[in-house]
Amino acid sequence: MLSPALTAHTDLQRHHVAVSVSGPLTTADHGEALIEACLPLPASYGLLVNLSGVTVLTEAGMRGLRELAKAAASTGHRVAFVCSELLLRAELILGDLDMLAPVLQADEQALPLVGYAA
Repeated sequence: MLSPALTAHTDLQRHHVAVSVSGPLTTADHGEALIEACLPLPASYGLLVNLSGVTVLTEAGMRGLRELAKAAASTGHRVAFVCSELLLRAELILGDLDMLAPVLQADEQALPLVGYAA
């Protein structure tokens, strides 16, 4: 079975962590792997999760995204999801992910929401 590729980047000047997801996000294990890649965050850092490379998203994957948003927000971190693909972004919004964190079209829209001035 295929697994998602997770790539993380920490921006020390803007105080955020950006994680890109490529491939399927289909199982509870995939969601747990994403949560482990994103958390814990350094104090005062925000989280940007780019889902533009996701090829397949199931309810289990959506549940993992919701859990990630809740866990990050519960520790006081700002979170934003980015997806440049219109159909996938619509799925994220229909799955009520935008009720937990913004779901935006581009990183440039999310950076002011999650980053902090150094």
